[in-house]
Amino acid sequence: MNTQSKKYGLVLGGLLIVFGVLALLETVTDLGAWVWVAVLTIGGLAVYGVYATDREEKWLLIISYAMLAVAGLVALLTLGVLDDPYVATYVLLAIAIPFLAAFLFDRTRWGLLIPFYVLLAVGVMVPLIELGVLDDNLTVTYILLAIAIPFFVVFIRNTKNWWALIPGGILAIIGLSFLIAEASVEYIFAAALIVAGILIVVRQFTKREETPQVEELDNSEETP
Repeated sequence: MNTQSKKYGLVLGGLLIVFGVLALLETVTDLGAWVWVAVLTIGGLAVYGVYATDREEKWLLIISYAMLAVAGLVALLTLGVLDDPYVATYVLLAIAIPFLAAFLFDRTRWGLLIPFYVLLAVGVMVPLIELGVLDDNLTVTYILLAIAIPFFVVFIRNTKNWWALIPGGILAIIGLSFLIAEASVEYIFAAALIVAGILIVVRQFTKREETPQVEELDNSEETP
């Protein structure tokens, strides 16, 4: 076994032993949330220190980040900063951030933006629902527009991808229709009548302009 493998084994094995001991102590006495925060923070920093010595082992960075993220979650809950309904948002955003970081590290791996965007969109939707900003119809609008936006981005990045406007446009129109129905449902019927009336009037003027032209053509054909 080489030195690097031995070092990884010592670190991970040590962490497991520490968490095992703390779990046993927790069954006997209440250690308190801050003890777990401290252990997770120290453990996360220790794993990151091992990663810093050899950046080839990316999985160590994942473990370090996960431990620090959980430590942050426990700390926020203990302080009362983060209410229970928003825990899901914290978790989703915590999972999303590594995908964005990986993309920024290597811009050619744009596929990493897909899970980041999905997690971000859902993570933002949860607090909006909890705050009462989104009701049933507006939630549907939010979801449809969230799905439509990537299609528009694909078209904007390369206008040759005009096909992206078809699903994007359909989703956006359906989403906006729910928004309009929610915001001004009492005005839709009246507006529809007005628009229909305008179209009929315009059509009548259009017919009157076309009739003389037909008569002139008929007269010109009769002239020897």
